[in-house]
This record gives sequence, C-alpha cells and structure tokens, in this order.
Amino acid sequence: MKPKSNPIRMFTEYYYKWSYFPVTTSFHSHSQYEIYYFHSGRCDYMIGDRIIPLESGDLIIMNGMTRHCPKVHPSAEYVRTMFSFNPHLVQLFGPSLLACGPLRPFELLGNHHIRLDAESKTEFESILERINNVYYKNDVINRNRLLSAFFDLLMLIYEKCQVDMEFARANVTDRERHVQRMIAYIEEGYAEDIELDKMAADLHLNRFHLMKLFREVTGMTVFDYIYTRRVNQAKILFFHSDGNTVTDVCYKVGFKHLSHFSRVFKKQVGMTPDQYRKMMQVTPSMAYR
Repeated sequence: MKPKSNPIRMFTEYYYKWSYFPVTTSFHSHSQYEIYYFHSGRCDYMIGDRIIPLESGDLIIMNGMTRHCPKVHPSAEYVRTMFSFNPHLVQLFGPSLLACGPLRPFELLGNHHIRLDAESKTEFESILERINNVYYKNDVINRNRLLSAFFDLLMLIYEKCQVDMEFARANVTDRERHVQRMIAYIEEGYAEDIELDKMAADLHLNRFHLMKLFREVTGMTVFDYIYTRRVNQAKILFFHSDGNTVTDVCYKVGFKHLSHFSRVFKKQVGMTPDQYRKMMQVTPSMAYR
C-alpha cells in the first residue's frame, strides 16, 4: 500500500515500516539528506562503490548526493523506514537547539552506516513510532510534537556518530574544506547579491576553480545551490507564518523579481509560492501568535 501523503510536507519523502518493494530498482541520488532504518528482511545496501549487508537495527544516514540503491533478496519481507529532508528544515528548531549542530553527522560523515545495539535499537524505534504517530496530523500542536521527535532522533544519531566524527574532522580533504567555506559564505549572504568574482576573491580562490570544485563535491552549480537555499528559506517563512505575503518572502530570501522567484519555486517545489502558502494555512493564524 502506498504511504499516505502529508500536506505540510515536513519531509520530502517518508515511509514508515514499509514492506512494499517495486519489481525493479535503480541507483538514484538527490540533494536532500536521508535517514534509512532497516527493520527486517534480507538486503544489501549499495552506496557508491560500497556494499553494506544489512541486519535488523541497522541505520544509514546519507547526504543524498552519492548514488545509492537497495538490493533486496525476495526470500524475506523487506521492511524499512526511510525519510529524506532538506537540511534547512532544521532552522525550525531555533537558534538554541541549532547551536549543538544537529546535522553535523551528515556534514562530516556524508554517508554512514551505524549498527545499533539492542538498547539503542529500542530507543530509535520508539522515536520513529513517535514521529509516525503525529506525522499525518496537520495542526500546530502536532507539528511541534513532530519537530520535537525529529530533533530527538537527530540527537541520538549525533550521539552514535561522535567517535567517527572526531576521526572525520582530522581527515577532511582540502577540497571538502574549501567547499565547506563556500557553503558557509553562501549561508551568510544568500539573501543578498552573491557575485562569483567577489566570492572567489574573499575566499582566495580562482573563480573557475571555485565553480569546478563546488560542482564536483556537491553535484550542483553555485547558483543552483543559492536558488535552492533561497527557496527552502521561503518554505520555512511560509511555514512559520501566514502573515508573510509571496512578495514579502520573495525579497526577504534574496530574489529581485517576483516572476523569477515564482518560476524557480515552482520548478523546485512543484507548485507556485501562492499555492504553497495557502497549503500552509491549515490552522488559524492565532495559533502561531
């Protein structure tokens, strides 16, 4: 049975304890982060050139950019929970919770396999159940309960990745370090005009080297990344308040022309900014005040 849809689209894709599996599967990649949890069955998970034989209680976090695909053995029912999300979703947590860096495992480890012990497996599955219990309830209370459970899940992942993150920090490549600086630069100024020449000069990099390096590491051009960042910020502004007009949001996130904003937004989200804004208006505005 196909999973239900969620009108608020907290996650890009979401399956809980799903056993359906299509006859054919293929490698795929995407710009969202992904959390994959294996409940039962027989499956080898392929990420890039890695093959991971899965056991019940195995968890994989992915940055999405590396091509990945499950290879399922039909001899046993294949049950998994999976959801992908845009990393900028975590802004909904607010500055105090963001200070601990809930997405650091994804940023430092990229694609990482975790074999949970019995106690952690029980805790992780309990949080997944909490998420599923409120995921399809489209009111402000359950939205906040969903965010709380999601943050708890990210913190458990963080805890399980601490040793590996320390090792990764010591072994980050120069290429990755340069791209991390570029992303930090964009994060600070995405709502303003970003000129590649100035960005290259500020980061002491050659302009063409900067563009090539960014695409090789992220799979996106610099401007595709900037537009995606702006659209995701627009979605967050619409999520927070129905008092933001489409025009307000267009200029707040760095677009100079409403038509350009609408065109880029629809291409990425599948609906116009106004349609998305109306979709967010599912509870009275007083509920947000």
